[in-house]
Amino acid sequence: MALTREECKAKRNKVPKELVEVPELGGSVYVTKLTAGVRDLFDKKLNENKVNGEVNLENVRAKFVALVVVDEDGKRLFEDSDIEWLGELDSDGIQKIVDVGFRINGIGTGVIENAIKN
Repeated sequence: MALTREECKAKRNKVPKELVEVPELGGSVYVTKLTAGVRDLFDKKLNENKVNGEVNLENVRAKFVALVVVDEDGKRLFEDSDIEWLGELDSDGIQKIVDVGFRINGIGTGVIENAIKN
């Protein structure tokens, strides 16, 4: 049975999230599956300010964390203006969030490393 427009529309902002323990930060956070629009925003952030055709990797983990960490209601916990200080947090804790975010979003774990090499 094919979905109706109304059934599709009812799925907006109803994406799965996972509670992730991050002892390096002193607690836990919710990591969400990205919506199509937010995934496009992440891709855009990666391609902003390309230098010689290379992806902009400046604070890329913090940029991703700012998009995938949500509150209990699924609303973004961080704003783009938080990216700078997010990049100053413990790298092991941030990497745990990134790893879970990549897994639930189907992003290959080597995407950042591959971008660095290319």
